[in-house]
Amino acid sequence: MKLNEGEIGRTYLVRNVTTDAAVTRRLEALGVNEMTPVTVLNKKGSGSVIFKVRGTRLAVGRRISDGITVEEMGFIPGTKGNARNEGVPESEGTKGGSRDGGQYK
Repeated sequence: MKLNEGEIGRTYLVRNVTTDAAVTRRLEALGVNEMTPVTVLNKKGSGSVIFKVRGTRLAVGRRISDGITVEEMGFIPGTKGNARNEGVPESEGTKGGSRDGGQYK
C-alpha cells in the first residue's frame, strides 16, 4: 500500500521508495529506507502525509507519499508486545523509574 493510504496512528515498514532520483536520495538521507518503521501522524485530503521516522516528523506531498510503499508491521521478536511499540527493544524502556532522572527500582 502507499504511505498516504495508511491509517493515522499505525506503524508501517517501508518496503520501497520509488520517486525521482534526487527525492529518493533525500528521503534516504532523512532515514526513509527499506525496512524502516514509519508512523503516520496525520493525513490531508490532498494526499499529503505527516509521519514519524527515526524520531523525526516529516511532511511530504501526494507525489512523494505515492512513491513510498509500506506494509503493516507484525510482531517483531525482541520487542515489547507488538508492532505498535514501534520496535523498541526491551532493554530501552523505563524500568519502573521515573522519567525525571530518578533511580531505577
